[in-house]
Amino acid sequence: MNISRPLYWLGGKLVKAYSNIMLRMSVVSHFPIPNGPKIIVANHPTTSDPFILTSVSNGQAAVLIKGILFDVPIFGRYLNWAGHIPVKTGQGGIAFDRALELLKNGVTIIVFVEGELSKFIHKMSKPKTGAIRLALASGISIIPMGIGVKKRNLKSLRSIIKGVEEWGRWYFKGPYALTIGKAINLKGDARNRSRVIKLSSWLSQKISKLERESTARVASR
Repeated sequence: MNISRPLYWLGGKLVKAYSNIMLRMSVVSHFPIPNGPKIIVANHPTTSDPFILTSVSNGQAAVLIKGILFDVPIFGRYLNWAGHIPVKTGQGGIAFDRALELLKNGVTIIVFVEGELSKFIHKMSKPKTGAIRLALASGISIIPMGIGVKKRNLKSLRSIIKGVEEWGRWYFKGPYALTIGKAINLKGDARNRSRVIKLSSWLSQKISKLERESTARVASR
């Protein structure tokens, strides 16, 4: 999977323009986002989140995205050219290895702690373990982020991709808040499953706290 830098740059510019025009952005960073590769981990209330997070990543970033979306005409080609990572059913190991390779080559990886679009707004589902395993395997810092939106501004859109029904939850306008937490540095064995599960739950709680901060700012706007 080759990364097209011009296409990635253009996509970033378009996302920033969209954010400035359509969204009332509120970004609060408790600590500066470090340069270099990092693992950004956030909740995932809207389908718009991956693109907004890449625009604040402070460098080139690749997002772990549901594999079927790479089959969408034009859009899927863009995802591939921009270097994002498909996560296909039963092939999680391939996506993990690709993410690890990109981290080692200086690219930031964006992971959603629930592994998919949040089932509930303002409430976290059971966390996946990929972010913690990546951090332990690579030695690279996690940057937790919490996203807050107004539920009434969400628009669910249905699509059929190769005969499979998919639902997107788009956020076209309104206040969008992002709270960025302190970098987390972990050491240990990524194969220690019990510790990985505990750390994943701990990380989810941190992101949930950041999400509540973001939601409080959204409510006041």
